[in-house]
Amino acid sequence: MNPPLKRKFRFVTALIVVVLSAEIRADPTNPEQKQIEEVNLAPNSIPISSEERKLALLAETSFTNGKLSQSEELYKKALKAKPDNLSLLVSLAATEFRLGNSEESKQLLTKAIRLDLKSGPAWLLLGMIYLDQKNDEDAFAALAQAESCDPKNPRTRNYLGIAAGRMGWLEASEEELRKAAELDPTYASAQFNLAVLYLNRTPPLVELARRHYQRALDLGYSKDPAIESQLAKAVVIPSPAAASSASAH
Repeated sequence: MNPPLKRKFRFVTALIVVVLSAEIRADPTNPEQKQIEEVNLAPNSIPISSEERKLALLAETSFTNGKLSQSEELYKKALKAKPDNLSLLVSLAATEFRLGNSEESKQLLTKAIRLDLKSGPAWLLLGMIYLDQKNDEDAFAALAQAESCDPKNPRTRNYLGIAAGRMGWLEASEEELRKAAELDPTYASAQFNLAVLYLNRTPPLVELARRHYQRALDLGYSKDPAIESQLAKAVVIPSPAAASSASAH
């Protein structure tokens, strides 16, 4: 087994509620609104009324605007009326996670998973919490479940790649991160994490790292001083074919 990676991968939770609550946002009475990216959070989710949908939309807006406590209160109010709605459970869990209430978040996700073992978003967020807690084995297990539920979700593949990399499984990590980037070529986090992965190879795969890092920057990622420094100092090791060609001249 390869040693765990020295450089840290990066993962983001800021917009998870926006992604998760697409089911709530799709108003069946408004055909145009169905054009919003829909994510099938829970095939068996309890339907919610227009009033609860309104609360959820307000909660989502509060979350996006950084008003996390207000978002928490609104989601709880909606859940009081429909305590077994998977979309609401997972969205409240995401809010609790952002508030630093990881244990409360895990309890909500455990309930969601009990209601539907195939809830990919619940497994995904649970895996992200375990990653945040540096519990890489449980993170990998949860994210593997998320992937089995939704193998075409690029975020799931990205975080599974992070967990594999932390555990020293570099081939598995590369496979998952590359798949994430393939599923969504605009997914900057996957590009950044591929750069981290290639810089931590022995020897570092500098050109591949540089290519993926630049792609992440082009997609809006902020510069990372540590990677900038590492790339500046890196020595590009030519392939055997290139070395033979150079010696022939």
